[in-house]
Amino acid sequence: MQALPPKVPASVSGHGTQSRRHSLDWSHIGLPTRDRQLRTGFVPSVAVVVAIFVGLFFGLTQYTELGENAQEEVDRFYKYLVDVNIMVWIGFGFLMTFMRRYGYSAVALNYFASALMFLEAILMIGATQQVFWNQHRTKIQIDIALLIDCAFCAASGMIAFGAIIGKATPTQLLWLLFWQVPLYALNQQLVIHTFKALDMGGTIVIHLFGAYYGLAASLMISRKQPLHGLDNPKNSGAYLNDIFSMIGTIFLFIYWPSFNGALASVSAGHMEEATDAKKAAQFLSIVNTLLSLLGAGLSVFATSALVGGRFNMVHIQNSTLAGGVAMGAACTLRLTPGGALAVGLGAGAISTLGFQYLMPFLDRTIGLGDTCGVHNLHGIPAIVGTLVAGLAALGQNPDYLEHDTGAQQLGYQVLAGVVTMGIAIAGGLLGGFVVSWFNPRGEDPLTVPELFDDGPWWDHQRVEPMPISTSIHLSNMSAHGKSHHNQSVSVGQLNPIREGREIAVSGVPAAVQRPAVGEVSVTMQSAPMAASAAPVMGMNAAAASGPVDTPLFADGQAMEFAARPVQPMVAGASNV
Repeated sequence: MQALPPKVPASVSGHGTQSRRHSLDWSHIGLPTRDRQLRTGFVPSVAVVVAIFVGLFFGLTQYTELGENAQEEVDRFYKYLVDVNIMVWIGFGFLMTFMRRYGYSAVALNYFASALMFLEAILMIGATQQVFWNQHRTKIQIDIALLIDCAFCAASGMIAFGAIIGKATPTQLLWLLFWQVPLYALNQQLVIHTFKALDMGGTIVIHLFGAYYGLAASLMISRKQPLHGLDNPKNSGAYLNDIFSMIGTIFLFIYWPSFNGALASVSAGHMEEATDAKKAAQFLSIVNTLLSLLGAGLSVFATSALVGGRFNMVHIQNSTLAGGVAMGAACTLRLTPGGALAVGLGAGAISTLGFQYLMPFLDRTIGLGDTCGVHNLHGIPAIVGTLVAGLAALGQNPDYLEHDTGAQQLGYQVLAGVVTMGIAIAGGLLGGFVVSWFNPRGEDPLTVPELFDDGPWWDHQRVEPMPISTSIHLSNMSAHGKSHHNQSVSVGQLNPIREGREIAVSGVPAAVQRPAVGEVSVTMQSAPMAASAAPVMGMNAAAASGPVDTPLFADGQAMEFAARPVQPMVAGASNV
């Protein structure tokens, strides 16, 4: 009879042997316990924000007086509000589920943050449009058109979220997006009402602003985080994750024409005095956007196969939507069908090339960790779309423009784009610096194993150990004193110290005594590899031949007789 694999001794697990499907999980040992951090950081932050909202909603808002126009308001706008909300909560939420270890947070934090920004936008955009400028009312009048504007603001926030997803704590995310709303409201006022730029679909105020705000914030948050970019093995997709992400892509594709044309209709009371251009605006927004999206879909598949030899799911999930971004500013212009199709074809190809070449280049050279590739889906296509609107204005009837001539319109389009990027980048840098520096409770920053992982924040989830190749990679970075983006990296940054012990990159304490090879089947490194990984694991050269940073049961054996998972360390507890 074949001998069964030996059991893990009770002295190692502390619980004896257990039933099948349990494994000796070292992933939390030595890592910070985040439940306290959520209670002392996130919950009070939400309480402060809610108290502000409740007070201001009671004191400064009221429903608009509709009278006989109430049903027209609903018929004119409510369908589009639903369409935009579907894009924000389902489209953007599921689009970001491509990461194999961050699906809970991608959908659920998108849910929470969108609600936060929507409520704040009612106050900020309402005050900007109705109190400080334009109408000079004493209270904010809430109508469905304002709610659509607030959904647009939430969409801009979810674009920014895509750049920092997986690298910010929930508390940091809350305050970053809270800070984004007043900047968004200010920029929208400048672009639409001061510069009178063409931007019905939000190419400038939504996509350009959200992308560069998020990228700037990501640059500040991740400047001291090793493996915050493409070289982190958890910043990658999986088969089912990519299918879920495609659900978000398809929802965004279907509803993008509604997104661009939601506010382009003319009320019945103003129909007689409206120009033909105003009457046709919503129709043009819908058909121009749809043709552009269809063109992007074709060009992305072709470009992806051309540059990679096979279809790349990242390109399909993202770049096929670039046509909607690029058409947002020009969607109300009387373009030819061929022109709208050409915009989508070009935007899709440019976005795909950005994912293939520009994104790795920026990650490698300046450490721009762009988790969801918002620079390629939103940033660059928004720049293209801003120029497309300005150039297309040169041949348009003045009725379709906000300025007297096409040349003036082109100038203000460029000015609006430059100002938007300036406000977004400055605001993102400031917000990212503050949330990464301001730490009154001394909360532990995210460690390498916790990046792009649901384990620290969600019940019944564990931090997945990092592969040994990651330890070796960081060891080489530490040995040379440089990271992949030419920033100095110290061993202290790679291995946070917790309870007086240095922690290996997989989350396993470097000094913990592993079971002997005879007691449990464990795949160990060779001596040269162990020596190479020693600096990262907190071991000196003399101890390099001791325990190494290898996931337990890496060879798939002894799983049936493994012990109960080890619980997270708490203050005062000793290692196994």
